[in-house]
Amino acid sequence: MHMNSPMSTPSCVLQTLDDREEVPPPPHAEDQKEIDPLPFQFVLQEEVDPFMNPVYQREVLDLPLLVHGEPQTGLFALNPRGRRPPGAGRPRYPSNLPDFPPGRPNLGNIDGICAEGRQKAAYGPWNLPHTSFSHLSRQGAALNDLESSMSQCCQLPVDKKLNCSLAAWSDALENFCGAEFSVKTKPYPCCKLEGASKEDCFARGAPFPNYDYIGADAQQGEKPSGCTPRDPSQCKPKDLVAAHKLPKISFPPGRPTDDNIKNICKLRGFRPVYPDRDLPDTGFGWFVRQAQAINRLEKEFKKCCQKKDVSCAHRGWEAVLAQYCKKEGAVKTKPHFCCKEPEGEDRLSCFANQAPFPAYDKEVHVVNLAEVTPSLLDQLCGQHALLSKQKHVPALVQNITVPCCELQGDERTQCAQQEKSQFLTTLCNSPRAFWKDTKKCCSKTKEAARVACFDSSYLTNVTLARAEQPLPPTEPTE
Repeated sequence: MHMNSPMSTPSCVLQTLDDREEVPPPPHAEDQKEIDPLPFQFVLQEEVDPFMNPVYQREVLDLPLLVHGEPQTGLFALNPRGRRPPGAGRPRYPSNLPDFPPGRPNLGNIDGICAEGRQKAAYGPWNLPHTSFSHLSRQGAALNDLESSMSQCCQLPVDKKLNCSLAAWSDALENFCGAEFSVKTKPYPCCKLEGASKEDCFARGAPFPNYDYIGADAQQGEKPSGCTPRDPSQCKPKDLVAAHKLPKISFPPGRPTDDNIKNICKLRGFRPVYPDRDLPDTGFGWFVRQAQAINRLEKEFKKCCQKKDVSCAHRGWEAVLAQYCKKEGAVKTKPHFCCKEPEGEDRLSCFANQAPFPAYDKEVHVVNLAEVTPSLLDQLCGQHALLSKQKHVPALVQNITVPCCELQGDERTQCAQQEKSQFLTTLCNSPRAFWKDTKKCCSKTKEAARVACFDSSYLTNVTLARAEQPLPPTEPTE
């Protein structure tokens, strides 16, 4: 007997068992013990994997299948192959991920694709179902693969970004369709088409052609908890995308030459390295392999920089990239496209041409000391090295940083402005042999005119090297 109310079921069921006539056990049931039926208060609730979104609860009937040798169909009904009744406790997943298929890169959206801080979804076992929805996993893998490739494209010169992104988009969807046809389920409709028709189909179906997708958590302005990518089991589903933000990585590295060996060696202390303890354990294999390659290359450069040996640096560069491609080929996902080139000069030229900073000058910045701003002070108060050769510039920076960097907010800015004004006055009163005032700024009688002269003549283009702050860019994929 099936009852609609789970609270009323136990008494009715037990009454039915008590009143019916006793039936002899069926043949071959001698080994089965007679078990009293358990009341329905033994119905359990089981919480499914918390990373399956949304979290749901299902009823698990911890009841005997046989009582007196007979199946108790009055208690509950089994579906074929142990399935639950349709709709009973199943999570409802969409047929597509919210940002699938991705929009086709074009002149109108390439700036949005490469925009700093664009929200990118991170898909993996932390926010996709583990079973029965493999089509979502294939879509997530395609989006991860695409974002990984486009993050590299966005580091290229402006005239190369679009073609690179278009190729990455086509490759990602081609690989997606290959994965769709590798299983027995019905493939994504666009995958049944060929060539341009297939790509047009995907482009028409893109829900966010301008790459302006914003997840529900971002729309609500919720802040992620303190979970980390090394231990995603401690995160809630809404936190995982934020937890898997990674710093930008400048890859591939440029080819060492006579022109850049000075930057390679002089700025080595400002370039980032990636300790193993900070690398994610799973879900970001592409990032880990690139980070480890950068770490090995910096060790090779250290051996060569004592004598600024270009040949030594080039040998290290070749060896590191060869090992990187070997690791790329050892995984089942798509390798870096340069690793597809024949080993030798063709492959090395590909890496050299794709390097976002071939001169190794990413850490070199030009600042304007004429206008004292909070942003400028953040740079001067952090790790940096002045590269400008004017004698008075290091002295000015030191006069500002020593007394002011320990202050905060407006108080720090006001301190820096006062120190700058006092320094210029002191400098103009110093002996002429101390420095050459080629622009005759100190000869101006009015203070405002003297300051303006210094600002425009000596303080506008000051170069310094500083370490980059980690920024969130890249997205997971193996």
